[in-house]
Amino acid sequence: MRLALIFLLATSAFAQNDEPYTAEIRKQTTEARFMTELVDHLPASATVPSPLQFHGYIAGAEGKLTYAEDVYRYMRALETASPRVKVFSVGKSEEGREFIVVAVANEETIANLDRYRDITRKLSDPRKISDDEAKELIAQGKPIYYLTGAMHSPETASPEMLMELAYRLAVEDTPFIRSIRDNVITLITPVLEVDGRNRQVDLWRYREKNPGVPTPPLVYWGKYVAHDNNRDQIGMGLALSRNAMKAYYDFHPQVMHDLHESVPFLYISTGTGPFNPALDPLMIDEWHRMGFHEMDELTRRGLPGVWLHGFWDGWAPNYMFWLGAGRNTIARFYETFGNRWPTTEKRIVRGASERAWYRQNPPLPEVRWSLRNNVSFQQSGVLFALHDMAENRERFLERYWTMGKRAIAKAANEGPAAWVLDAGQKRQGQLHDLLDLLQRHGIEIHRSDEAFSMLTNWPPAKPADVKDAKADTKEKKPEKKPEPMKFAKGSYIIRMDQPYSRLADMLLDTQFYRTDDPRPYDDTGWT
Repeated sequence: MRLALIFLLATSAFAQNDEPYTAEIRKQTTEARFMTELVDHLPASATVPSPLQFHGYIAGAEGKLTYAEDVYRYMRALETASPRVKVFSVGKSEEGREFIVVAVANEETIANLDRYRDITRKLSDPRKISDDEAKELIAQGKPIYYLTGAMHSPETASPEMLMELAYRLAVEDTPFIRSIRDNVITLITPVLEVDGRNRQVDLWRYREKNPGVPTPPLVYWGKYVAHDNNRDQIGMGLALSRNAMKAYYDFHPQVMHDLHESVPFLYISTGTGPFNPALDPLMIDEWHRMGFHEMDELTRRGLPGVWLHGFWDGWAPNYMFWLGAGRNTIARFYETFGNRWPTTEKRIVRGASERAWYRQNPPLPEVRWSLRNNVSFQQSGVLFALHDMAENRERFLERYWTMGKRAIAKAANEGPAAWVLDAGQKRQGQLHDLLDLLQRHGIEIHRSDEAFSMLTNWPPAKPADVKDAKADTKEKKPEKKPEPMKFAKGSYIIRMDQPYSRLADMLLDTQFYRTDDPRPYDDTGWT
């Protein structure tokens, strides 16, 4: 009954659909079961241009990829035509290309966006507001869902999808979409790696003009880096990372959702573990709650190949979306069946088509796949995620505030109470590089007025479940009575009673990885 009701609500305005666009969606989709009732059409508007009207092609069209600047021109055309859209310029890439954030919500929300941003900013630091003030802010506020695309340049669908999503959220008038628009602020960065996106589109244009000639590889996506532009969250060496961090602090979103394309057909991130021990268990709970909700909604509509668990682990804090996870924002990602080129081809799905306990609805072993299929999977999942936030508006704000409170209480409840960096150590250059990096991450640092000494738990003891392979062969020595460590005047103290204490632990603590755990997905940039 609920499925039928949602279908009726989503299609009740069918007579007002953009018929040419809708016809193209269905033409470009290789099988009807790869669509949902949320994305098998596009609403018409007399005043707001669709991607087809603006670019001459739909999102996910055969043979079409859009340069970053043209994506931005479209988003600004939406802003000009609709009071429900606002575009912000955040920064520049290494090569001088713009990095933007697009906000979509109802007219009242966009008109008062600064007020809602102020609410999430206040909720980000529970030390500065009382519990009663927090409850009042939660009742008044609107949660922010931040979507990012095109981190990896050969993964080409997300900028196309995000243009159509922005239009749909601004224009469509079904109860399903109105609920999102009225209760959620949707943030969109359609292109993260703007330099690499344009090079990828260049390669496609070259490929079109030179059929039968091998296409050169895309060696560098950004000016300095390729795939590991998503391994820079610790070092913050790239403009991409710094721009995303600025956008984060401008809005303090409750969810960060990065769109990737690799495995078929839609993997929703939950991870396999071992999860980073500094993560709040509440965040891991939300990964699973949200993931199961989206998987359920898509699977019961007949979409094959939607699954959780068997990809990634949640261990290394090096990915861009960890700028959310380290700051009490739910961080997640999708992997859809990627399209390097906007072509429709028969493709063989190998291991991922095998049924497993975590993949009871596996992808098809063979499929004719198009860029539009990719767009539809991405957008359908995202819309159910946004609708979940709309139906649980206060829950997402409360969780954000609660995880901040729990991070502050970590010093007393879990420890450590603080990290101390001795001002008297020899390697002053490395010390100050580390301090600069921690401050860039927003971690609070204090200095001691006097020299002091204290008993510490450094070096830390291994957890009980981490075994030393040589432990049985070592001769046990009598335990020494611990001696206080001495710290020079002006030593740096990182107190753990701060909202980003878990991020400090991720960056400073020793990694203990059990020998019987699965091989980590990666550990790049964290040492």
